Amino acid sequence: MSGRSVRRFLSLGAAAGILASSAVAAPGWAVVPPGDGADAGAVPGSDSSFLSDAALVEAVQRDLGLTPEQFAAAGEIGARAAAAAGQLRAVPGYAGTRLQDGQIVVTGTGGELPDAVAALAAGIPGLVMEAASAGAAMPASPDPATPSPAAPNPGSELALSTEQLFQAYVAEVGIHGLQAVVTSGGKFVIRTGGVNAPEAAPDGTGAAAAEAGSSEAAGTGRKSPAEFVARFANVELDDGTPLAPEADVPGGVGYIADTGWICSAGFSAFDPAGLPAVLTAGHCASDGAAETAELEFQFNRTGPLGKFGFSQFGGPGNSPVLRPGSVNDPLQPDDPGNVGTDIAVVESLPADLDPLPAASTWGDVSQPEPDVKIIGTAEPVAGTRVCRSGRTSAWSCGTVDAVGIFVVPGPGYAADPNDLRAFNGFLSYGVQSSGGDSGGPYVSGNYAVGTHAAGDTPDEQGNVVENFAVGATLADSLAVLPGYQLELFLNTPAVSSPAPGTTYEPGQVISGTVPAAPATAVAADSNVRITIPGQDTFEVPVNADGTWSFPAPQGKETLRFTAQTVNGFSASGAADFEFAAAAPEGPAPPVPPEPEEPPASPLTRPRRPCRQTRPRLTRPRPRRILPRLTRTPSSCLRLRAPLPRNRQTRPPGTATTAAWRTRVPAGSPQRAGPLGRSPSEPC
Repeated sequence: MSGRSVRRFLSLGAAAGILASSAVAAPGWAVVPPGDGADAGAVPGSDSSFLSDAALVEAVQRDLGLTPEQFAAAGEIGARAAAAAGQLRAVPGYAGTRLQDGQIVVTGTGGELPDAVAALAAGIPGLVMEAASAGAAMPASPDPATPSPAAPNPGSELALSTEQLFQAYVAEVGIHGLQAVVTSGGKFVIRTGGVNAPEAAPDGTGAAAAEAGSSEAAGTGRKSPAEFVARFANVELDDGTPLAPEADVPGGVGYIADTGWICSAGFSAFDPAGLPAVLTAGHCASDGAAETAELEFQFNRTGPLGKFGFSQFGGPGNSPVLRPGSVNDPLQPDDPGNVGTDIAVVESLPADLDPLPAASTWGDVSQPEPDVKIIGTAEPVAGTRVCRSGRTSAWSCGTVDAVGIFVVPGPGYAADPNDLRAFNGFLSYGVQSSGGDSGGPYVSGNYAVGTHAAGDTPDEQGNVVENFAVGATLADSLAVLPGYQLELFLNTPAVSSPAPGTTYEPGQVISGTVPAAPATAVAADSNVRITIPGQDTFEVPVNADGTWSFPAPQGKETLRFTAQTVNGFSASGAADFEFAAAAPEGPAPPVPPEPEEPPASPLTRPRRPCRQTRPRLTRPRPRRILPRLTRTPSSCLRLRAPLPRNRQTRPPGTATTAAWRTRVPAGSPQRAGPLGRSPSEPC
């Protein structure tokens, strides 16, 4: 079958879009539809169709009363709540976190917890500390001089964490009948799976459990669940139906282990070497007995999925709650319990399989979409809205109602009642599930929360007493898989500046965006990898709004580069870009010189400086020049006009200026002087 068909099938898988290549003959067995068909969507079969393109909208609105946009937004606040829970878990007195009325409510006691919550609230909107109830006050420290009572007063103790409560219950009551120790609604709940009686005597004989409060119960030296819970002011006892791993229904979409168990694929991932892998439920590997997994689609086996690698169901090495050797071991009289996870890795995938970072919403076969893209992980928080995808029950949504430790039977439980496995997980009463859904993904918005692990067990008549679904927390599963990475959805980057078809200049900022849609955001800590021929490849960070940039190299050549969004081993498609260098500007026209002033003429008076720079001088007003009287040598007074400076004026009638200037002694015969009087005329 072609790679295109393989991708189409893969995108429709029960989780992470894992499906198959070609169809072959159907196996000789069929699926019994779970319940009365009132769960999320039709059960795939030869005579039923998958959910339509509106399956996501219908399931979210039916189960949660939300639009897809509101569901995505709820995933964002759930991620913030999970981040707060992760930072508060180590604070003394911390009990739990839940979502309530749009707020992230933290429960617990002690002096340090409120301060830690207040510090985190500055960066996490809606984070508040729940007010302590009157009955939740920490009991006062006993007076050392006062003898301690033989047993604590009823309701005088406070449970501080699910781990502490679980260990105390296992040590004082026992493991048989225990279903879960969780936080729900601001309090702790111990679910006993309908068995409200102390465990048999610790001699390993497997004697029948006694009724609570009977003389047999008192004689065993163990407490009943009711007696244990009565000690605490913030713990409740809840009778529920036993848990059972859901991997025992053949047929349908999913995969078939070579041991015969039917499960659903989970999230696509990468191993430490960057090779593709698929995460699923650990109990589907049957404690390592399963070696290979084969894909099946619509009752058809479609080829190999891969080989089982690492798996863990319960504690390390698939160990039960009571580790071998701890029962009746005098060196370990108070066994604290052994809590682990439920995860398995399918590796060595065929080359023509293309796992997708998405959870299928079970759309029509001919249309790969819609599916929910995965951009990160988030821890479950009470009140978080989640949806689950599985090969039997398809797509179903609900709310996280409890978070804590869950106990389910191991594969050897029928022969060994002590084969009980414990793992960290979460429970939802709204999510529908059935056999074969194990390993399928739980998502909140675009964030991976966990893989399906267990569900309710019908009664002898096949009736569902109380519906619930249990998932194993993905964060705890990844903790036992060092080096493994979840595959993340990443869009191909686009360039916004310079505009397509334009040019660039050396040193210009080349900028672009990484679109988030159809997800709500770009995966955190993503980068854009830039490859320019002839240069070293480099990466630039993607900002929270999806923008990125880098400076264009120096040079006049055409700029060609490839851009690809990356996040660890996850990578988008690559895009090629090309921009011609801007044409250099032509030579500038010559600038005409400014005209020079001609040299000053000797007859030209030099220009005076501007009045603004020269102080203003006040000239005296010119005097009126009058003729002055002179006395000649002949003692005659004559009127003589003073000559103007630098100029001599010849009076009319004189021949020359020299004659006019000559002073003639009195009595000499001369012609008339300048005053029209003969020099010989008397004064």
